[in-house]
Amino acid sequence: MSRRLVSFKSWSMSFNGTDFETLRDITLRIAPGERVLVTGPSGGGKSTLVRAIAGLIDPSTVSEWGERTNRAKSVAYVGQEPDEQILFPTIREEVAFVAETAVSDSGEVEDRIHEALHSAGVTNPIDGLMGRLSGGEKQRVAIATAMAAKPDLLVLDEPTASLDGISMETVRDAVHRVIDDSTSALVIVEHRIKLWRNLVDRIVVVADGRIAIDGPLDEVLATQRSALVALGVWVPGHTRAKRPNPRQRGAQTVLQTRKLVMSRAPEAPIFRLSALNLREGEAVAITGPNGSGKTTALRVLGGLIPPLSGTVEYRDNDVEPHRIPARALAKFASSVVQNPAYGFGSGTVADEAPAHERAAVGLRGMDRRHPQSLSGGERRRLALATAISREPSILFLDEPTFGQDAHSWHDLLDRLRDYLDAGGAIVFASHDQLLVRSLAHRIIHLGDNS
Repeated sequence: MSRRLVSFKSWSMSFNGTDFETLRDITLRIAPGERVLVTGPSGGGKSTLVRAIAGLIDPSTVSEWGERTNRAKSVAYVGQEPDEQILFPTIREEVAFVAETAVSDSGEVEDRIHEALHSAGVTNPIDGLMGRLSGGEKQRVAIATAMAAKPDLLVLDEPTASLDGISMETVRDAVHRVIDDSTSALVIVEHRIKLWRNLVDRIVVVADGRIAIDGPLDEVLATQRSALVALGVWVPGHTRAKRPNPRQRGAQTVLQTRKLVMSRAPEAPIFRLSALNLREGEAVAITGPNGSGKTTALRVLGGLIPPLSGTVEYRDNDVEPHRIPARALAKFASSVVQNPAYGFGSGTVADEAPAHERAAVGLRGMDRRHPQSLSGGERRRLALATAISREPSILFLDEPTFGQDAHSWHDLLDRLRDYLDAGGAIVFASHDQLLVRSLAHRIIHLGDNS
């Protein structure tokens, strides 16, 4: 095989209908078996670059200049949002679809399915429905599906962003085993270097559509630490947690719960939530492993779905939250869901949220962009800006720091702390322990209900 599995030479691209180049003057070579970490600021072009590396750029939707070559015979790609990749109703069918493209014997297919699920740490019933899985569980299945192909190029776009700490390590170890046992090249997008430091040997930093830094990981960390920090890269050991803002004295209760019992879907696991008395200016974090019920709890508390039993009461409102009309609900309790793209209803970023709220979370110069054209991290910040602009009494946030670089993470934290200081209340679900320590006054930990 050629020593150049993937190569770019003076390559640039822009999406049709836009007046700017998303990626500019990219020169990059990836060799068989190489392990590359791609990082950089949120919205800098990382995801677009790795999609191009994987050969997923549709020529009919872009204009290109320069040279782009991919000699990989088999490419596996896992994107940021697992919901956008699901094709089949059950776990078995999802993984089997890829396994069947790699081997023809039915016995080998079955072996591939079980091997891939085991390596990715998937413990759900193999014939279980994909629609009943949590976001993190879906991501593990997506990674197992990619591994079933045993590709010579494996591309992962923030594969652990929605996973708990143990699951992150499980997935990292699974990727490590697959790569060690093959000649596959690995390209992985990740904001935080620490988790993957012992697996990758090269770092590529993408900022403002260009490659800003490219070199051996340990050498770059040793000699260009200041440059990495300036670009918003999560440099190991650089960022420390802040203390949450003091709680307000005499604050009124805005939400109360009693004996809540919840479920994600019919026949799915049942979760129980301890009594919650939420006050103005207070932030409560919901933590726990994937599948423990964090997203379900947020959806019940935010009035998006009803509980199985028990009550949720909002201040000055006798109606159960899930029975409040959507427009009225959003004025009191506004939710930012795990995939905020589902909630955008406007054609431009400027129409989604007012300028001062966009600026507060670091979204400047994007007025004419379509919300769906933003990166995963930018979408979350836009969704937050939209939610806060309604001036609700309570915010419900599901993994709000997904896809954030160090700079955008601090912008988001500062805006949430300002919202609390103004008397708002927040309930958020997160695996981001730095955010939990910096924002939450109380923590509700949900156990593993599997």
